[in-house]
Amino acid sequence: MIGPLPPGSRTRIGPYRLLGLLGTGGMGEVYLARADSAPVVPGDPLAGLVALKTVLPGLDLDDGFRIRFRREIAAAGAVRSPHTTALVGGDATGATPWLATEYVPGPSLAEAVSRSGPLPEAVVRAVGARLALALADMHAVRVLHRDLKPGNVLLGTDGPKVIDFGISQAFEATRLTRTGVVVGSPGYISPEHVNGSRALVPASDVFCLGAVLAFAACGRGPFDDPDMAAVVFRIAHAEARLDGVPPGLRPVVERCLAPRPEDRPAPYELTRLLWPGDLPAPFPWHGAVREQLAAHVERTVLCIGPAPAPVRAPASPPRPAVAAATPHGRRRRRGALIAAIVLTLACGVLGAVLVPGMLDRDDRDADAPSAGPGSSADRPVLVPGADAGRTDDFGARGADAAARPAGWKPWTAGGGKTADHGCALAGATLVCSGAGGVTALDAATGVERWNVPEGNSSKGTDGRSIAAVAEGTVYAFLPGRLVGLRLTDGAEVWRRTLPGGRLGTGAVYADGVVHYVSRTRDRSGGRLVAQQVTGKDRREKWSVAYDESSFTLLAAHGRLVAVGGDVQIFDAGSGKRLPGVAARDADCGHPVLEGRELLCVTDDGITVTDTSDPGSRRTLVEGMRRASKPAVSEDGTVVVSAPGQVRAFRLGDGEEIWYGADAYGEDDGGQVSIAGSQAFVAEHGGVTAYDLGGSGESVPVDGKSFGTYTDSRSRLIAAGDVLYLSFDDGTVLSGFAP
Repeated sequence: MIGPLPPGSRTRIGPYRLLGLLGTGGMGEVYLARADSAPVVPGDPLAGLVALKTVLPGLDLDDGFRIRFRREIAAAGAVRSPHTTALVGGDATGATPWLATEYVPGPSLAEAVSRSGPLPEAVVRAVGARLALALADMHAVRVLHRDLKPGNVLLGTDGPKVIDFGISQAFEATRLTRTGVVVGSPGYISPEHVNGSRALVPASDVFCLGAVLAFAACGRGPFDDPDMAAVVFRIAHAEARLDGVPPGLRPVVERCLAPRPEDRPAPYELTRLLWPGDLPAPFPWHGAVREQLAAHVERTVLCIGPAPAPVRAPASPPRPAVAAATPHGRRRRRGALIAAIVLTLACGVLGAVLVPGMLDRDDRDADAPSAGPGSSADRPVLVPGADAGRTDDFGARGADAAARPAGWKPWTAGGGKTADHGCALAGATLVCSGAGGVTALDAATGVERWNVPEGNSSKGTDGRSIAAVAEGTVYAFLPGRLVGLRLTDGAEVWRRTLPGGRLGTGAVYADGVVHYVSRTRDRSGGRLVAQQVTGKDRREKWSVAYDESSFTLLAAHGRLVAVGGDVQIFDAGSGKRLPGVAARDADCGHPVLEGRELLCVTDDGITVTDTSDPGSRRTLVEGMRRASKPAVSEDGTVVVSAPGQVRAFRLGDGEEIWYGADAYGEDDGGQVSIAGSQAFVAEHGGVTAYDLGGSGESVPVDGKSFGTYTDSRSRLIAAGDVLYLSFDDGTVLSGFAP
């Protein structure tokens, strides 16, 4: 992490202003710095930052040191790779020699593993493949690293980067190493290092990389021992301890640690062994590392303060262009994501963030201003189901990192009474319904903001739900009443008492109206009600008899569709009954309404019914037994999960787009949600992410577990790069999306 500049320390070196201390060693220091001439990039306070390496004040710098420092600058400038930190500039001749490289706002591999434990095997493979490409790029310009260790690998949002060419040198420069001096770090040096060989080869770096991979996979180096002599002995005699390395990865690590250099794989071969095919983009960091990345960005923003005003000054030394010198090519960097994270973390004064509305799944409101705390403006919300058609598509803004509430950190709250009937996210507030009434949580921290108890001891979840959040008001059902609660403090501002102590169930919100079924506690004598909740006239618009005990309400295109034993269709404005589907033809589980098309899960697949012509019915998918509710994107991609499989189809013609294995759907399909370019499958506290735009056989982008909830159904809300999950047991939590 970044530390403040010590009192009385220097504030400038060369053309750079020092901003913070990144690290210190026996002879040198590394600072976070920025040149006065660095251009100001609006919205990106990290632009122009460098890691500035220099020597401690007062050292006697002989000619030999300056020669080695000049070699270091030359080595850093020669290597041009997306997998190493790029040289920005350097000076070995001045009173204070310095070297500036690009700044990576992230932990070292050593720090990341120390804080969060070993990396998952898939992440270790991706890290190793990138590091192998870094070695290939270094060796291509005849540079050896000679000290590749966990502390010399920085983790950035776009992948790992190799740093510290402090003891690297050109192949011909072995004369700079004095006889009998071992250069490198104990536990991460090759047998050639240990034997004092003056003929180090590229395979020596591969050996070091094998030791780094073992550390990443099991949290300790393969030669770790408190006794230095024992470390050297074990390296020299090939006594690597690899019992913690996953079985699938162990043969690759063993080849890297082969005693003879000629038996080790070359860097490009090692890349293919670790990750056949194209490398993943974006980089598949898991949640624990992403939390550390966010913390480093936050600390950087706090350290550097406001962005400097533009100044007119001579241009700083140009950063070398990075050539695509690998067979995989240079992967696209995630600069936009870093900027979004920075803005979210820095702007803690924001009270709410605009996120997709329940009905509005396009980006027409993307540029609208956010509603601040206490604002009476309408706050678009996110709910499980995502819109009145219950398509579970959170839209492009549901994947925008800027939608993450300011100051957010992973959290867990509730349990028992908080969220057993689900939650809705309104800006920076998560409003949940459960046996304990209606509870508002701070979406960034999980801390309770207010609670309105239900005032009734009835059992079960009937009569409890969040119906809508509109115009700064939460509309929620409590037993016997529909209430309007001010979002900021929970004060009751509106109430409708249901006749005879009835319960309000199955609510869906569309166009300022809450549609619900009012029924007695024994589930008889129900009425389908349209209740206006926005505007000045908040009267009941209409109601009709409706006696189904198990049903789902959906709304779209001016129609209200009630799916129970049959499919009943109503004009949403007047309540006029329109042609529907009789019970004998209405096999319709987990219904979803996309436009005028009603998707139904059947015993053997998915059917589609045109609600404007209910006699028109077609089969979209066959052979998916026990499928879950499908999710449908705005462009008509249908994603459905069944035991052991996840598949994507085009709604228009039913053509399969991609398929994959569902790690969580062993007994039933997992809940599917869509956010931007990803499809999430959630089951029992685990979430797997798939590329929505994939084709053919699709492997998951990433997956993670949020806890063990084997007997509890999860409901998912995607907001930016984080997820909110609520469970039947009342627990609600938030963590990074996979």
